Amino acid sequence: MPLWFWLLTSISIALLFCWYISPTRNKEPTKVQKLGAVIWIVLRRIISFVGALFGILCIYILLSSSGSIIEKTLWSIVILSFSLYFVYVGVIGQGWNQYSLNDDLSLYVKIKKRYGLRW
Repeated sequence: MPLWFWLLTSISIALLFCWYISPTRNKEPTKVQKLGAVIWIVLRRIISFVGALFGILCIYILLSSSGSIIEKTLWSIVILSFSLYFVYVGVIGQGWNQYSLNDDLSLYVKIKKRYGLRW
């Protein structure tokens, strides 16, 4: 099978999954939707936290390498910013509006309420 077919199939499945567990749907979520949402959140958090840990590892490698302290400091701040963003996305997630923190938090509250999550 060609690569474009697998790419199109993967994107379609991801979009259908996101629609299926969307908190904006009006019906009461089924057990399968709740399970899918929990699996999605757990996977998102694992991947995000691993990304943040990788950033911390990169900072450690950067600080133990040779070079000027100014470059090390600047790059450490940049990498730490990305790591903190990964943690934020892992815990809260992203809302529909990409540049609004209020949107992220309101969607997070809706998801917690809809699926009965405590974390």
